[in-house]
Amino acid sequence: MKTLLNPWFIAGCLTWIVVITFRKLGHPLPYVNGFINDAFAIPVIANLGLWFQRMFVIKNNYYVLAPWHVIFIVIYVSLVFEGLLPLLSKAYTADWTDVTLYVFGGIFFYVIMNKPIAKSRF
Repeated sequence: MKTLLNPWFIAGCLTWIVVITFRKLGHPLPYVNGFINDAFAIPVIANLGLWFQRMFVIKNNYYVLAPWHVIFIVIYVSLVFEGLLPLLSKAYTADWTDVTLYVFGGIFFYVIMNKPIAKSRF
């Protein structure tokens, strides 16, 4: 459960909630809406995957995602959101800036967030 308490994961989720709320109120936040959510997308998705692996598959808090896991997530999200969905719906647009932000988000997740959970001394 501590995986879901990662401060970066919480910040990403809260940012998404703020963006969605402001969109629904008719006041989109230009830079946050366009860039910050894309930068947080991979860390949030990868952290959820890490939590799932730790809780239900590996059942070990020391487990971390391998580099190829993170690369797969980046490629998959890029293909779906910047390749496939723009072909299927006019609500989506393909944008290389988003792909770049996904890559940086993947690097950020792997270097900063993808750490084993240390045991408490108490």
